[in-house]
Amino acid sequence: MKHFPIKVILLSLFIVINLTVICTFPTPMSDNDSEEVVNNLATFLNKNDITVSPTIIDKETKKVSSATLQNFIEDRDAFAKNILGAKKEVTKNGETYTANENQVIFDGNKFSFVPKTPVALSETHGIDAVNASKKGKKIAAYYGFDSQNALIISSDDNGKYHIFMTYTIENLPVFNDYMTFDITSAGLMGFSGVWFTQNSLGEYRNVKSVTDALLEFSASKDKPNKKIEISDITLGYNIVDFDTSPTELQPVWRITLKDGSKYYINA
Repeated sequence: MKHFPIKVILLSLFIVINLTVICTFPTPMSDNDSEEVVNNLATFLNKNDITVSPTIIDKETKKVSSATLQNFIEDRDAFAKNILGAKKEVTKNGETYTANENQVIFDGNKFSFVPKTPVALSETHGIDAVNASKKGKKIAAYYGFDSQNALIISSDDNGKYHIFMTYTIENLPVFNDYMTFDITSAGLMGFSGVWFTQNSLGEYRNVKSVTDALLEFSASKDKPNKKIEISDITLGYNIVDFDTSPTELQPVWRITLKDGSKYYINA
């Protein structure tokens, strides 16, 4: 019987053990595997009367910050006088400020500027569907609002332009921190909303995946009790407590349905 040196035996065992480890160790999920998971999720949701296109399900890992925002309006009296014109006499009745029949009205943390007639500004001259968003940003700056980190979109309602300005943190929208400006060629018709701006940015963390958020939504008692078609899924933040300043933000996935209704899943 042939005998092998101990070194040969040990070397052979080493090779066998390492080959076994290499063959059995799980490999990282590939892009194709990720796509398969997404497709399987879409199929599962469809069987539960929820239609969603796999193309709107983001497969990338996202990060969010533990950010805080500060209420832009710290002094309501000063804010109202600035909007209405500091040199004009301003009267106050409850939460309504009036000067020359123009009004600034507070309702909780929401504010509205309601002029008697359109306010003619150089920024409103020549407004059209192409430049409405840029002009809206200039009008916001004219009244002192920090729009540097704002996402601004506009819509045309037969010559009346609605400028929708949403605050963002690192390019992610704060869904319930927004203002709306109504403008025509005659001038500014008014604006309303809430406006909190960045106070601090904290540590970053990974968010809940879109697939987990969709599964949570599918099990939610708040979703409609009918067939559902999801048209958009967007990552962002929500202000939790408007009565606190600075206030913390809650990262959320906003799920928008085809009928326009929106649902939020904590991320």
